[in-house]
Amino acid sequence: MAWSFCCKSAAPTAGRRRTKMRRRISRALSPMHQLKRRSFPRRSSRPFGMAEEVRICPISGLSTLQGACPFAKPKAKAKDGGKKQKASVKLDFQWEQDQSRVSVSVCAHPTDAFAALELSDAASQEEIKRQYKLLSLRHHPDKNQDDVDAATDRFQRIKDAYQAVKDTDGELAFPWDQHPDKQLVMKGEEAIVMFAEVGMEACEEHQFQGLQLRHLVKTSIEVKVLRFDKEGQDGHITECWLQALCAGSPHFVNHLVKVYRRDAWEYEEAK
Repeated sequence: MAWSFCCKSAAPTAGRRRTKMRRRISRALSPMHQLKRRSFPRRSSRPFGMAEEVRICPISGLSTLQGACPFAKPKAKAKDGGKKQKASVKLDFQWEQDQSRVSVSVCAHPTDAFAALELSDAASQEEIKRQYKLLSLRHHPDKNQDDVDAATDRFQRIKDAYQAVKDTDGELAFPWDQHPDKQLVMKGEEAIVMFAEVGMEACEEHQFQGLQLRHLVKTSIEVKVLRFDKEGQDGHITECWLQALCAGSPHFVNHLVKVYRRDAWEYEEAK
């Protein structure tokens, strides 16, 4: 009875093993197209829990996730202080025809950095370096033990300001106070009209750069403009220079805008 019991209990187990083995061999020898492929979930390149980044073009308002605008950038993220990081733009484009010419240049203007270093924006690279050493020693926390927290904050602002302007050498100068008779203060929407008048051909030839300039100027709360006009003695050539400081935009840092226009007029002699 014991032998019979063992045979009956062992037989099903051995049969199941043989059946599984046959199935494995059959699957291994079957053509690949007859096998049922397992589908695995696609892995994301983003870290777990991170939401997909939405990219929006500041000019067109379109998203690059659908390939709508190749110039869109990620939305600025707030830093620890909670303030939104503002964007900066660098543009340099021109138009020429015969002797006529229009050129436009735009670059960020670190107004706050020069103020933190107690310097004008016309300071040379050597002056910036010398002032940085002076202020760093004066406001170092080790030398201001009576108020270490305030000294630490001031010392950090000095360091950040130096990093922002250490490579400049006077090219960001905006001589506002030197020309009181040429000063114009207006809102962004008003300044667009003047920039369009002086830089029209260059903006038409380089439309995307023109849109960037328009968006920057339009969103600025205050635009300080210095305008210089010059006419040749023979009246055949007229020139115009615009230097502007765009400030107060909720999307952009302060920017220095320079527009130059040269018109050459040709007159035919009366027969």
